[in-house]
Amino acid sequence: MLPNVDDIGRFALFLDLDGTVAEIAERPDSVQVDAATIALLDALRRAAGDALAVVSGRDISVIDALLSPLTLPVAGVHGLQRRDAAGRMHRAAEAAADLGPVIRAIEAEVGREPGVIVERKTGAIALHYRLRPELEAKCRAVAERAARERSDLEILPGKMVFEIRLQGSDKGDVIEAFLKEAPFRGRKPIFAGDDVTDEVAFAAVNALGGLSIKVGRSATLARYRAADLRELHRWLAELARASQAERAR
Repeated sequence: MLPNVDDIGRFALFLDLDGTVAEIAERPDSVQVDAATIALLDALRRAAGDALAVVSGRDISVIDALLSPLTLPVAGVHGLQRRDAAGRMHRAAEAAADLGPVIRAIEAEVGREPGVIVERKTGAIALHYRLRPELEAKCRAVAERAARERSDLEILPGKMVFEIRLQGSDKGDVIEAFLKEAPFRGRKPIFAGDDVTDEVAFAAVNALGGLSIKVGRSATLARYRAADLRELHRWLAELARASQAERAR
């Protein structure tokens, strides 16, 4: 069930990308955001008085490319990067650390496995096994070994992926940071996401008295649920239409 929101102007909207804004693809570089979804995001942005941000595990540069021509406030790599509404960049100091040796070790162990994708990010490595689900245990073991090698690393399990990430701000932290700044300040947060990595954001939004929305059927801290991405998009479109109708009166 999705919440009834009578005035989007009282809220700040935060959306995950993969599985929430865009459908998940077999390969991370195959994900696309269609023109209708770009138009929906733009309508939501205007309806919310620019208080709309994307909070994703992707690098900000990748998010911008997927959402072009929109340039939104955004947080990337699960909170290690953030660009605020004024265009200022905020990066966790840890994101500058050299992960080269970790990447090389992971690639040596599984890089030649057909269907296993080692995705390099700023301050993180994502080990995707969607095309080889039978290798979940092996990929988990590789990720755990990599994380044990350094005290500044953590593992974030996700949908058919293990991320080895430098410790730092998470999705909940960056939502709280946005809410201290215009145009988000003074509003209640709405956050929608689909993965285990979104649970920290759900917890933060719940603590702030906002609306947390899980996309999908797995167990969650979120207080509301959309069965799938299409149901969420219909709800978001109705929010935008209701705002347009109100302004037209």
